[in-house]
Parts: sequence; C-alpha cells; structure tokens
Amino acid sequence: MDLAIETLRDPRTAAQRIMAWNLDRQTLYSALFAIAAINALLASGPIVLFDGTVDPAAQAAVPMLALLERPFALFAIIAGGLLVTVHGLVWAGRAIGGQGEFTDMLALLTWLQALRAAAQALVLVLSLIAPSVAGLVALVVAVVAFWLLLHFVSAALRFDSLFRAFGLLIAVLAGLFIGMMLIVTLTGVTAGGLGNV
Repeated sequence: MDLAIETLRDPRTAAQRIMAWNLDRQTLYSALFAIAAINALLASGPIVLFDGTVDPAAQAAVPMLALLERPFALFAIIAGGLLVTVHGLVWAGRAIGGQGEFTDMLALLTWLQALRAAAQALVLVLSLIAPSVAGLVALVVAVVAFWLLLHFVSAALRFDSLFRAFGLLIAVLAGLFIGMMLIVTLTGVTAGGLGNV
C-alpha cells in the first residue's frame, strides 16, 4: 500500500525503489503471468459468470471484445503483449540513447499492471453499485495509468525528459497496434467473433 501511494505521489522515486530490488527474471516472469491471469479474470469474469456472451452490437463495433468470452486467450494476449511491449521499449529506447535494462522495465510494467488490476477490481465493484460512476473512474484510471507509464519508461531508460518517453511510447505502441491487427487478421478475428483463437 505504501508503494502504491508513493507511485501516485512520486512515480519517479517509486520506480527507483522498485528497480533497486534487482529482481531476477524468473521472479519477474512469475509475477507477470500472475498479474496477467488476474487481469484476464477481472476483464472476462463478469461476462463468463453472468451473461455468457458479449453484446452482439458492441462486438460488431469492436471485434476484440469477443476475447472477453475466452479468458485463456485473453490471458495469453495480455501476458504476451506485455512481454513484447517491454522488449520493444527497451530495444527502441536504447536505439535513441536510453540506458535501461530489460529487468528494470519488466519490473516497472509488471507493477503498473498490478495497480491496474487493483483499479479494475474497484471499477468492477462500482459497476454493480453505480455504473455511471464506474465509467468515470475507469476513464480517470486510464489517464493516470498513462501518466505513470510515461514516468516509468523515463525512469527505466534513464531519460532526462518525459517528452522522450512520450515519443518512444507512441512509436512503440503504434508499431504494436499494427502488428496486433495483422495477427488478429491472420488468426481469424472478424466482426462475427473469434475464429480459431
């Protein structure tokens, strides 16, 4: 809890504290997979437990929503996407003068995912009590998460400016989005749902 509060108040200092733990890759991978599983359950749980299906109209507009009906596929995408993002940020960051280590970036992004899981649990509870408030909280969480991500990327790569982190982040996320769309197309995700996933 202390670290979570410090992350919100002073993300750069919190990032330094996390990186100082010098966690090994096996520990970080275990944490990443655990957090990815929790996030997948929180995202797909309400669909699987209550409705069983995603609203057809919403699914037609956003085909990726079909993944909410398949927790294991969602887990694989969350975990795999996070690993690819970490590699992409470290590789691209070094290409523009960053000095970060893979384990530092992995530790920071895994911690950020843990915070997102906690926030997602809160949004889930609020959605049962006050849906309109839950939507507003979800929007605030998304904005804060991006702000924290900027600080974490900057700290992990030893950047002296958030603008460098912002540019790097946009470039990497754009590349990942294009790559994901290609994978989605090749694996059969259509407006009607998931094909072979």
